[in-house]
Amino acid sequence: MEAINRIAGSLDWISIILFASLLTIAAIRQISSVSITEFLSVYTSSRFVKITRDDRVDNYLLLQQTGIIVYTTGISLMLYKIYTISTEPNAGFTDFLLILTAVNAFLLFKHYLSKLVATIGDFDEIVLMIDHQRNLYRAAFSFAFLTVNALIFYVFPYEYHIIYGICISVCVLLLLYHLILLYSHRRLLGSSLFYFILYLCTLEIAPYLLLYKYFIV
Repeated sequence: MEAINRIAGSLDWISIILFASLLTIAAIRQISSVSITEFLSVYTSSRFVKITRDDRVDNYLLLQQTGIIVYTTGISLMLYKIYTISTEPNAGFTDFLLILTAVNAFLLFKHYLSKLVATIGDFDEIVLMIDHQRNLYRAAFSFAFLTVNALIFYVFPYEYHIIYGICISVCVLLLLYHLILLYSHRRLLGSSLFYFILYLCTLEIAPYLLLYKYFIV
């Protein structure tokens, strides 16, 4: 009978992070005037994106910023799980902090580099609109990441094929999200089409493909 490697590390700190993320969102929801249902409507409709862009919704920024923090934490937990089952089964909290730092550094670097490319290509306004929509999507995705991490850490902790399947599905959803961004701003491209396509390929799609290749392949 073939032995199955088990991850013996404690999940206590992971439980604390997930619970703290959920508790923080619930607390911020009580402060914000935006309902969770309205906030999650960005999954199926662009209405909330448009009214927040026109400053017709108050107190949504705090919920959005909190969601982005939970989003980056969720990505880091997912990458940590992949790291433990593919490279280092005995990884711990310190490794998670390194992954979290790397994810935040990566997103910040990509953000400021995209601003530079937008300035060179003269499509700053388009990037501002994309950033607004992207931040709302990321904040909304934070709820999905809570569910994803609960599944891969507690429901299917040793079902590696299921974990990889879930993570690949998340990557596909992120790719679809980028295609939605392109489609929703297609009429605004005009003479900046070449630079905008270059922006999407180099700063929006390629980095995720490289991460997929590194962690999955």
